[in-house]
Amino acid sequence: MLSKQYDNYKCYIYMTTYATQPRHATPMNQAKKMRSSNPHSAGLATDGLGFSRPVPAGGYRWWYVDGFSDCGQFGITLIAFIGSVFSPYYFRSRSKGAMLAEDHVSLNAILYGPSKSRWCMTERGSTALSQSSAYLAIGPSAMRLANNGITIEIDERATPFGQRVRGVVQLQFEKRGDTCFELDNAGEHWWWPIAPLAQMQVAMERPALEWTGSAYMDSNFGARPIETGFSSWNWCRGHSAARGCQIHYDAQLAAGGSKQLSLSVDDRGVMRRQDFPALQNLSRAPVWRVARPARLPASRNISVKTLEDTPFYTRSQVRVDGHEFMHESLDLRRFCRPWVQFLLPFRMPRIG
Repeated sequence: MLSKQYDNYKCYIYMTTYATQPRHATPMNQAKKMRSSNPHSAGLATDGLGFSRPVPAGGYRWWYVDGFSDCGQFGITLIAFIGSVFSPYYFRSRSKGAMLAEDHVSLNAILYGPSKSRWCMTERGSTALSQSSAYLAIGPSAMRLANNGITIEIDERATPFGQRVRGVVQLQFEKRGDTCFELDNAGEHWWWPIAPLAQMQVAMERPALEWTGSAYMDSNFGARPIETGFSSWNWCRGHSAARGCQIHYDAQLAAGGSKQLSLSVDDRGVMRRQDFPALQNLSRAPVWRVARPARLPASRNISVKTLEDTPFYTRSQVRVDGHEFMHESLDLRRFCRPWVQFLLPFRMPRIG
């Protein structure tokens, strides 16, 4: 059992649907606010976390988890996909009229830390998918509802060298969120902050590694391909030494315009809309030069550690005056370019 460590804990969530500055980008102060609903009305879940809910042809669903160790040396990201949004195989299939999301499933498992880093994302076909209201299995890996949280069983192979990545991650939610938010203007793309406040226990067999720390979980759903809804977005969530939490989410609609959301979540799980901090431009990713705009507390003491650097996506660890953030920046215009689609299979093998 994980011990409770969230006294006086608050979580701030800032979410904007915005772009990496196309010529027609809507200024941030003109962005529309996102409307809210509940997971049942939005079609994300009738019970549990929606593991068994159908995903429309051409659409997507993912369940996202991240966490940092209390010692500050290790981190993890886990994403279970049905209709893997960044899959070159799904992208190619859609262009040929083959739209079944269940034919493109994967568990993206990423470990960060000194000498223990691993990156796994093997795509599989529909025969590798098993679902129930409390259980989601993708090949040998699985997510299970358990004791006001989830248990994630990882059994994957890392790229590019094929090392075995096996272990168990347990999340304990402080309180499960019951509000989700419309990311677009047509109700086709939704975001559900399932557990902004959570604790994590990581027990890896391969590589041998154990740690505990703070964690976060959400889920996204789309009835259409993600690149048809957005041109880009950036997102971050962070915890502070004072047990605070902030989450910022910025994105631009593909049809033009942007939307914004800002929430605070206290230690009882109560969400409130909040004002946005100023948008800051972090340095571009060092290799592929993807822009990294971020909504962070104003400070001259900001350090950025790049965790993932791809042609269309970056993930970074950002520290700001005692606050530690997980930040991502996504450029969907780049994702659609032929040279990016050509490169992706080298990082994302497929079985079946």
